[in-house]
Amino acid sequence: MAAETMKDTTMRGLRWVALTRVVSEVFGLLATVVLARLIAPAAFGHAAVALILLPLSVILTFEGFASALVQRATIDESDRRGAMFMSIAGGATLTVVVFALTGPVWRPLFGAQTASLIELMSPAMFIGALGGVSLATLLRALDFRSTGVIETVSTTGGNVAAIVLAAAGLEARALVLGALLQLGVSSALLIARARPPLPRWSWSAQRRITSYGLPAALFGLVDTMFRNEDYAILAARVSAAETGFYYRAFNLGVVYQQKLSTVMAQVAYPVYSRTSDVATLRSIHERAARVHAAIIFPLQALLVVMAPLVVPFVFGSAWTPAVRPTQILAVAGMFAAILVGYVQVMLAIGRPRPLLAFGVARLGFYAGVVLLASRHGLVTIALAVVSAYLVILLGAYRLLLQRYVGISIRRLAPELGPAVAGCLVMSAVTVPLMHVLGGNLPRLVQIVLVGIVGLCVYSIVLRTVFPSAWTDAKTLVVQVLGPAARRRRKGTNATAPNDVVPAPEHATLPTSPG
Repeated sequence: MAAETMKDTTMRGLRWVALTRVVSEVFGLLATVVLARLIAPAAFGHAAVALILLPLSVILTFEGFASALVQRATIDESDRRGAMFMSIAGGATLTVVVFALTGPVWRPLFGAQTASLIELMSPAMFIGALGGVSLATLLRALDFRSTGVIETVSTTGGNVAAIVLAAAGLEARALVLGALLQLGVSSALLIARARPPLPRWSWSAQRRITSYGLPAALFGLVDTMFRNEDYAILAARVSAAETGFYYRAFNLGVVYQQKLSTVMAQVAYPVYSRTSDVATLRSIHERAARVHAAIIFPLQALLVVMAPLVVPFVFGSAWTPAVRPTQILAVAGMFAAILVGYVQVMLAIGRPRPLLAFGVARLGFYAGVVLLASRHGLVTIALAVVSAYLVILLGAYRLLLQRYVGISIRRLAPELGPAVAGCLVMSAVTVPLMHVLGGNLPRLVQIVLVGIVGLCVYSIVLRTVFPSAWTDAKTLVVQVLGPAARRRRKGTNATAPNDVVPAPEHATLPTSPG
């Protein structure tokens, strides 16, 4: 695909994913606040382990049995039928395995309450598998509008269900049942939008799919374990309340910025897979990483400054012990922001095996770090997690991106300078401002004032000292939010955002079924 066409497609995809992501995450944040006041921290600690199955259900089945449909240059109907057969069989098998391990594994390891929640969550494996081939169909056609809308509707539905059930007194079970509903709605909408083929076994199709999908699925498993092993380790070694406080701090410091990062990640894999050469892929990824840091870093820095105000005000005084870990883990969130996209790069260039090897090493390293720190309090655990994320960041660039694509951390580091400098100046202004305003104004007013002043200072630094970084960030905002505004101003019949993105030259599937 030509470079200019790829840029247009990428920005159009970013626009739709960003718009739908903003809607779902704003509502998701409101739902989180409500749930934090309806459900005790200990209940969150019990549910955290069971909720691991939500991303795992999608990653194992999609990466293992359907992701090859996106990455391969050409596919035929036997590939789609074979992928559907393996998705259903694999999802059903995983559901049975998770359920059967309740007695021998989950209950002795995590206790009866957490084990019952894992048992309740076990159908997620089969439910997630049903929509895998449909998702691959939409991604292959670069139909980001449909995937974004489906994700928004399903996430919103799951959050509403969780709130209603929590209000009815279901506590941790409300979180699990809400997650199951979210997954069910997502699979149903994906099937309705891109009807999958009937499943059929084919030796040739299975070989083509599994040669790529097996290591990709194994990495998906390892990656999900990495993202959740800290919860599991803490659930087994500290109290449920401490696990709940860590869960809240990690979500605020790392997971919420990763939700914004998903805008880039969702677009990256199908777009990178359609890129014609490594040089173009490298250029797109490096610029995306620079812009990404310019957007994410100031939000993380503000979280460090305002966590003592925000956490108790938003989630209630019961969550005050999560304040200091949240401030520390916000730094890990910055490192995670720089890491966004490296997985999609490796999968797009057809290198799942080295990615899997790195993932296994990362899994063991991170588990060891959290295990060693787990008996020394939440602050020590948070500091250990930040150190681990820094090591993982350096390793990903040195062992994967530099070796296979030519993207080095040394080449990227200077490009992060504007975001870092802007955050330092912003902190130098907002920290004293917090002390001046403390006790003199209502907390909500303090939060709004400090946030507005901080973002204004950051913007001024970028615009006056680092104009190129300012231009990149401004361009992203304009590209994401600007077309609708320009149409309203000009009154023209500009291309509507729901116009179908042209399918890649070598795609054999239609953009979507009628």
